[in-house]
Amino acid sequence: MQTKHILQLFMPYIQKEIENLTEKLKQTWNLKEFEEDVLKLMAHLEACLIGHIVDECLKDATFLDQLKVLAGKLGMKFKEYRPLQLHLSNGLQITIASPYFLKSTGKRGRKKKGPNGRGKHLGLAVMGILGQATPTFLSQVVQMALLCPSFEVAKEVLAEQGVIINVKTIRRYCRLIGEAGMKWRGKISLDGTETLTGVTMVVGIDGGRLRERRCKRGRWKKGQKRAGFHTDWREPKLFTIYFLNGEGKVISELAPLHDATMGDHQAVFTLLKQYLTALPVAEVDKLVFCGDGAPWIWSDVVTLCAEMALDMTKVHQVLDYTHAKQQLGILLDYVGKRKRKKEKLDSKWHGHLWNGDIDLLKKEIEQQCVGKKQVAALNKWRKYFKKNESRMQYQAFKKQAIPCGSGSVESAIRRVINLRLKAPGSFWLIEMAEAFLFLRSQLISGRWSIMIRNLTRQMARTLLRIHDENCLVNHFQPRLTNHHGG
Repeated sequence: MQTKHILQLFMPYIQKEIENLTEKLKQTWNLKEFEEDVLKLMAHLEACLIGHIVDECLKDATFLDQLKVLAGKLGMKFKEYRPLQLHLSNGLQITIASPYFLKSTGKRGRKKKGPNGRGKHLGLAVMGILGQATPTFLSQVVQMALLCPSFEVAKEVLAEQGVIINVKTIRRYCRLIGEAGMKWRGKISLDGTETLTGVTMVVGIDGGRLRERRCKRGRWKKGQKRAGFHTDWREPKLFTIYFLNGEGKVISELAPLHDATMGDHQAVFTLLKQYLTALPVAEVDKLVFCGDGAPWIWSDVVTLCAEMALDMTKVHQVLDYTHAKQQLGILLDYVGKRKRKKEKLDSKWHGHLWNGDIDLLKKEIEQQCVGKKQVAALNKWRKYFKKNESRMQYQAFKKQAIPCGSGSVESAIRRVINLRLKAPGSFWLIEMAEAFLFLRSQLISGRWSIMIRNLTRQMARTLLRIHDENCLVNHFQPRLTNHHGG
């Protein structure tokens, strides 16, 4: 295929259309219509160009021979070239001829057992094409579904952009990219250029809220048109990772990392471990874990550090200062309002908390509270403040440029979960909720383009891993790199 040949095909058509558009503008002087006509022309040219080049590449004899070798490794064989419609980012569809491969038959002519549809368009899979749509088109549709308040609104907005697609297909594309991307959670969000020497890495962990959609079992009631469903509240758990310099300021060049799961606390720490394994954690100057007073956070942090054999001299645990002040307010409520105001206990006790003087706070409770209120206050002090004393040294943390709050994870929960998944009247199947948590995390953190690029390349890498390293693999080198030598 030569560039000259392509130009010979398209130039006469382009020249004629430009002349027609120019003449029309001179007659109507309607710039809006002219712009729309030009955009339609460009979209048509884009579709023709992509269709011509992709079709010619798929029909390349050398490429087909290489695919046949790959198919043999997968237990498949070439069947035929099949026409296939491919969705483009401009909303148009093109028809291409794609090499189609089927599972080989068993010995003595017996067919292998399995479901229908065992065939595969290996050429498109190597190119990173999912669901008969280009990666750019998939990215465009899924991003719109993630940002709009519902699939129906996303459909209307896409239609305004010239992309006609139904809600069912939008939902299918979201699940398709979500499930594909979640196979490589962690490394798929990195571009391989992350350098963390001398950086403070902060990990914030917390839980959000959404409503689950779970079908009711049993027989339908008389006159009921559809099966009912349960709408219990669930707590997806989310973490965020961001990076600070030596002065405690956010490094804008390093985008944060978000992710969340519908699983329990062990599931979110398993997911966090995947991200920390993919990052060069050994390079960081400090590793800070920040959260509220939930006991599971701190016990799982200890387990995680032991499993990853982290240098504990670099690890710091911080209990969010705002949560600590809220709990301190409960202690102050055990003291009479008049006494609190007279002796200015609020500012005094907050000073003890900021300085990390937890034992001094106990003495204050013993002096200011009496009877049952003293017993209750000391019990609260023992279970919350004394237990987390090492995590409440806020003055010392400030001197070391260690953050004292978990505002970053609170913000991530609002933007990732609340603004879309917690919307009124929204009920989620667990599988779709998991996919949306992953996808919105990538989008909100600013790592969407990295994820899409790595996803398409990792698809090719997975296929080619069982193939000859000197054949196709050199044409599809993903940028994913392991900082630990893998």
